[in-house]
Amino acid sequence: MTPNGPPSLAMAGPFTQSLQITFRVLSLAILVLAGCWGASNLRQVPPDAQAAVLRFGRVVRVQPAGLLLAWPPPVERVELLPAPARQMELKVVARMPAGGPAPGRRPANVPPASAGGYLTGDGGEVLLDATLTWRIADPVAYLIARDHVAAALQRLFVAGATEVAAGRSIDDFMAVRAVGGDDPEVEAKRQAVRGDLVRAVNLRLAAMAQAGSDLGVDVTRADVDALLPLAAKPGFDAVLEATQLAEETLASARTDSARTLQAADRQRDSILAAARAAAAEQVSEAGAQVAAVAALAGRTVPEGRPGLLAQIWRDRVATVLHQAGGVVAVDAAGGARLILPAAQP
Repeated sequence: MTPNGPPSLAMAGPFTQSLQITFRVLSLAILVLAGCWGASNLRQVPPDAQAAVLRFGRVVRVQPAGLLLAWPPPVERVELLPAPARQMELKVVARMPAGGPAPGRRPANVPPASAGGYLTGDGGEVLLDATLTWRIADPVAYLIARDHVAAALQRLFVAGATEVAAGRSIDDFMAVRAVGGDDPEVEAKRQAVRGDLVRAVNLRLAAMAQAGSDLGVDVTRADVDALLPLAAKPGFDAVLEATQLAEETLASARTDSARTLQAADRQRDSILAAARAAAAEQVSEAGAQVAAVAALAGRTVPEGRPGLLAQIWRDRVATVLHQAGGVVAVDAAGGARLILPAAQP
């Protein structure tokens, strides 16, 4: 033994030396393990994620992407969550409505099993096969309720879709009638249905948050495929085919009526032109026939009128007499008398 301390390894026995070496190795291992434990919560948060740090089960902070340093467990625990900008999808699964296909029959146009039936405001039924796109708005609330988010979004969409469908007609969801199918206003209504579904779900999420049951998410988009029930599809197809046939017949009738109207307009114009030409010709002939009388009436000197009248009478009577088979002239101032036979009773 040294004068100022314990015995050195050289002076100690083999057993003591072994214990001291083992103790030093264990101390070094404990120090290494302590360092690893202390740095166990030193990690890199990915760019598409965020980290929630829980201290004894309570969220103390939320850190975005980057280097994260936290107390080692069990003091603090790190939960990685999707970033707010990350969009996640949820397939809404609903049971097939009554009247769906039998289990043993699988038609080619059978609706998907995830589609749910909803009644529209005009008394119709439409199947909606929807996929919701959502994101995390409140990481703390989402961390608490994340096991119930999917089921809650399913129920909220069904409730919102029931309300939206009840306030709209079936034509706002899909083209079941040819009338107005290409109308931009009708197409805009069909696009607006998706926005109404998103607003309906978000309003219910806000109501849950006000009631103290915040899910910490909001819906950004709803991709909806509208389908007809399998039992009703043949009837709608027949109506659509009949409507299209009626529209084709109506268009053909309109074409024929326009063609007939054009022919009638051409015939009317032809008749009017012929009538105007005939009227102009008759007016011209009448003017030629009364030209002499008009000239007589236009004379301002009355003394010359008797001679002109006698000349006109001679010209006209000669034409009349030429048409007769025989002419007998009787002097009105003479003494001879003409006796004509009377008609036999």
